[in-house]
Amino acid sequence: MTRLSAACALEARLQARHGIVGIAAALAVLWTLVLWVVPDQASGTVAAYLLFLDTAGFGALFAVVLLLLERTEGTRAALSASPLRPGETVLARVGSLTALALLVAVPMTAAASRGRPADLLWSLPLVLSGVALTSVLLLSACLVVGARRRSVQGFLLSVPLAVAPLLLVPLVHLTGLVRHPVVYAVPTTAGAELIRLGSVPGAAVGSPFLWGAAVAYALLCAAAALLAAERALSSAAGGAEPGAGPRRRRPRRARASRLDRSAGRGSLPALVSFARTDLVGVGRDPLLLLVCCAPVPLALALRFLYPPAAELVRDSYGFDPAPLTPVLLAALVLLHVPMMLGMVNGLRAVEDGDEGILPALRVSPLSLRAYLAYRTVLPAVLSLVGLAAALPLSGFVTPGRPWGTTVALLLAAAQAALVTAVIMACSRDKVAALVVAKGVGAVLTLTPVVVWALPSPWNLALLVSPPSWAVLAVPGYDAGPLPPWACLVGGALVTAVAVRLLLRRAAHRVDGRV
Repeated sequence: MTRLSAACALEARLQARHGIVGIAAALAVLWTLVLWVVPDQASGTVAAYLLFLDTAGFGALFAVVLLLLERTEGTRAALSASPLRPGETVLARVGSLTALALLVAVPMTAAASRGRPADLLWSLPLVLSGVALTSVLLLSACLVVGARRRSVQGFLLSVPLAVAPLLLVPLVHLTGLVRHPVVYAVPTTAGAELIRLGSVPGAAVGSPFLWGAAVAYALLCAAAALLAAERALSSAAGGAEPGAGPRRRRPRRARASRLDRSAGRGSLPALVSFARTDLVGVGRDPLLLLVCCAPVPLALALRFLYPPAAELVRDSYGFDPAPLTPVLLAALVLLHVPMMLGMVNGLRAVEDGDEGILPALRVSPLSLRAYLAYRTVLPAVLSLVGLAAALPLSGFVTPGRPWGTTVALLLAAAQAALVTAVIMACSRDKVAALVVAKGVGAVLTLTPVVVWALPSPWNLALLVSPPSWAVLAVPGYDAGPLPPWACLVGGALVTAVAVRLLLRRAAHRVDGRV
């Protein structure tokens, strides 16, 4: 067995152990079902956006978090002393994650082409080529950025500068706003074009010479990106001290020492001390501060960008999105804000476990129950404040129906606590936390669509899911016999029960009983 094949086998086992393969299979089933219920005339267009924005970049975060986890556990230092070369490590990781993206793309393409099975013979190779090319470029760019970062927060704060042009320029090309050859200077545009040609029936090919030159240029950029990732990984390995353990950051040590100094003062003063130190850490962490302030810019962006986007959809596709305003409100604002805050807070809780904060609770007056309550209540409060500021600014709120909007706001804010509790209950490390976060994000994104698509009373079958109560309270949804106050009572009860069960599992996990 060669070094590269051994590295690929090791990557496959590692990704299966951390649940990355499982979430890929779940997303394949989920997006295939979505494309299956989309009307035939729109399935190709929807598939092109999903394949480019979600499937092609499936492994970007996982590639970097696996790298950071290896560095924390000392695996990266051990590999640097093995015969395995950095270039082989990069090829194994990028290749295995790209293979998962291709496996997800196959059933999605088949579902989008269900009305024209004869076209699948030529559309599938085009789509897979576009997904593979885009995936290699995105994964390599993320590895270049992640190799120079020490934490997930540092990577997430830096990666938009590198990845945003690779996503936004091709996205503008897919929408048809810009069809100028200059967009192919961004190499992922060629991948997006391959996906479009394979997904959208009757898509215009344009100049064959330009198309071939763009693909050749993108392949050269992909090779250069892999080489840059190899050099970044080699540089990071050379700069690390062999055998060095994980570096603990000062805010974490300060937090632990603050707990120690509060010993003997009671649980409430310890909780106040911990909360004060934790909130000071939020102010010192640019990523967390950005997420806390994100609802207002998000609402303003929707207020000013949605009208021209809706006009573009009407002119280009002959479809009026105005009736879907409640769905957009629920998906882009109402559940998106709690999802962001819940995920970030859940990742901080997982980091507390990785860096020894949770074991310190056993020798401090701050009980585990108080810590878990704080971790779940904090994102709910921040979501409530953020939604209260964002909803009026978004321009999506229906005037004259404040009671339903208020109920939806309260129930949606509670979903941030639910997201945090899910991540704490189901995650042993940062990789597992990202796997869980990706699954939770897909569920929260699709819930408003599914609740809208199912007619009453069939949509009431979704009330076993806590986010569905918040969605049904949005003015414009068909809640059947449920008035807003019933949605408030039922949603609060279901969410409280779910959070309670998840926190109990999280406590058992901290105690080593799960």
